[in-house]
Amino acid sequence: MHKQLFSYWCLKYGNSTHLLIFIKSQTMNNLDSSLQAHNKLEKETTNLVLLKDRVDKYHDLSTQMSSILTIFEKRLGNLEQTILPVYQETEQLQKRQQNLEATLNCLESVLSHYDVSQEVCQLIHQGPVEGNIAVFLDALAKLRAAMDYFLHNNSQSVELENVTSLFNTGCEGLNQHYSMLLKKHSAPLKPVELLDLIYIEDDSSSDEFTSFRQLSQSTREELFTISHWLEQNLREYTHIYATERGEVVLRSLQLLKDHQKSSSWGTEALRPRHSGRQNEPKKNTSARLQQIFEKKANKLYLRATQTIEQSTGFSIKKASSHSDHLTSEDLLDGDQELDKYLVMLLGLQRLLNWERAIMRDIIPPSKHNEVFARLAYNAIELVVKDAESITQRILRCISRKEWTSALGIFSALKRVILLQPDMERTYDTAQREQLTKVLNKLQQTGAKALEHFLDVVKGESSTNIVGQSNVPKDATVHELTSNTIWFIEHLYEHFDVIGAILAQDVLYSTQLDTILMKKALPGEERNKALLAIYIKKALAELNLSIMNKCEQYNDQATKHLFRLNNIHYILKSLQRSTLIDLVTLAEPECEHSYLEMIRELKTSYQKTWSKMLAGIYSLDELPKPVAGKVKDKDRSVLKERFSNFNKDFEEACKIQRGISIPDVILREGIKRDNAEHILPAYTRFYEIYASVQFSKNPDKYVKYRPHEINAMLSKLFDDSA
Repeated sequence: MHKQLFSYWCLKYGNSTHLLIFIKSQTMNNLDSSLQAHNKLEKETTNLVLLKDRVDKYHDLSTQMSSILTIFEKRLGNLEQTILPVYQETEQLQKRQQNLEATLNCLESVLSHYDVSQEVCQLIHQGPVEGNIAVFLDALAKLRAAMDYFLHNNSQSVELENVTSLFNTGCEGLNQHYSMLLKKHSAPLKPVELLDLIYIEDDSSSDEFTSFRQLSQSTREELFTISHWLEQNLREYTHIYATERGEVVLRSLQLLKDHQKSSSWGTEALRPRHSGRQNEPKKNTSARLQQIFEKKANKLYLRATQTIEQSTGFSIKKASSHSDHLTSEDLLDGDQELDKYLVMLLGLQRLLNWERAIMRDIIPPSKHNEVFARLAYNAIELVVKDAESITQRILRCISRKEWTSALGIFSALKRVILLQPDMERTYDTAQREQLTKVLNKLQQTGAKALEHFLDVVKGESSTNIVGQSNVPKDATVHELTSNTIWFIEHLYEHFDVIGAILAQDVLYSTQLDTILMKKALPGEERNKALLAIYIKKALAELNLSIMNKCEQYNDQATKHLFRLNNIHYILKSLQRSTLIDLVTLAEPECEHSYLEMIRELKTSYQKTWSKMLAGIYSLDELPKPVAGKVKDKDRSVLKERFSNFNKDFEEACKIQRGISIPDVILREGIKRDNAEHILPAYTRFYEIYASVQFSKNPDKYVKYRPHEINAMLSKLFDDSA
């Protein structure tokens, strides 16, 4: 191996000089490595000696510490053996002291139970004092503790009877004091105060009306303390609170009812809400109610708009709503009895809101529903009974055909519906069911009003008493027609509530389904469609009544003009009030049908002149004059024709002068049609035969020139003529 390595280096370096240099270099490197290893060995040896030295020192220290700890342990043991007997004796003495103190406390407690009846007897019989209820409750607490002690430890003791009797007496006194506080600080609101509470803005601060807060804060706190004590001690108190506060609500409403019967009701000015401020201008009750319900409708609309915007991100434009209809001037002069009733409803709602706020300060939360139900029952029952009497009165008015009351019921119904959100917040389920009777009564009355109106219109069609006429002598628009149109025009203002009423009738809902099969309608349009079905039915009955009534006239022309007046009035009224668009939902051909009916009536009326014109119209049947003369046998024919025309024309003019056509355009159109129908035929007849010598006294027969005929025709239907 070495030889091979040597041969390799010889070959690499070529000669011995280079080889020696290489060997020397390798030798030097080996010496350096050996020196470094020797230095490291010496260093590690030194470190090892140092480490052994330190280990020996640590061992010595550990041995010394162990000796010290052993000595300390022995001394501590000796100390414990010395102290432990002393500690144990001290502990026993402490236990004896504690037992002695507990025994003394127990004796004091027992003695106090025996002495408590004497201590608090006078205080209990005197009863609690307003403003210092804590002392009385503390006495009752002592009696209760004594009762519990004797009941569990000596149930046969006479002292148990004493403290029980005193405790019951104290509870009765507390109940009496509770009732006294409520009566003393509770009084029914004066009508003016309640009206102020009704008419103030919903967002007004109640602090501005401190006169309404009859129960001061201190009184409420005292009542709160008593209520909670009675609750904790399982004593009945809720009926006292509910009775007293319920009486306040009931008496407040009764005073308001009495005030409404006075002549001054409805014109009171509101009291100034801030010192130095002038009184609010006087408004009638309807105007105030108008303002209240407009605000409620606007709030409902705003809430609905915000809900839609939050859920969809789209805003909606204000469509027809309750407030749009409530702004009608007609409602400002509505049924005063209904207005009074709405004020009662608002008063009830405001009073009960007030009572609920007071109750939260006095009654424990667990009793709120029970107390509020008792408190509100009689007041709600009063309002429900008033609704029954109101609806009965309205039904009597409707039976007398006083249709304003019928419209008033729809207005009231609309406003009661606006109160529903407030009722949802104010009343519990049972109370809402109570008040739902009001809504149901109004809806039933509204349904009966609609049904009765149709019966009246239908009944008029058969009213034709022998020897008695119920049609106008001048054949003008019948009162039934004008009343019907007036009624249905005003129904449109209440299409929403009327639609809800009619939807409950199977007949109307079935017809609505038929309409919906042809055309999709949103909710509001469905109510309009239901009203359109009703109006269509009313107009059909009205048309039948008009047709039957016209038979009471003896003259055929008068019959046609009477129908024409009424049908034309109906059409123009529908067009003027845009009801024609509404009726189109139920009867698309309504306008066309009326126009066709008017055209046919005009044609039928023109035919009534046919008998008069028959003798002069066909000139071929008349004798032909020759040189202004006719044969003797033909003279009687001309005399007869002139006489018959004069007689028929004069009779027709006499009758039709008494006929009235109120619509100017219709009147002038019929006059024009008469002239165009009669004058050409008469003029031809007159021009041919007026100058013929067929009588020795021609003025007796040729009485009218064409322009005179025209003048007489122009005076027809003229009241002044």
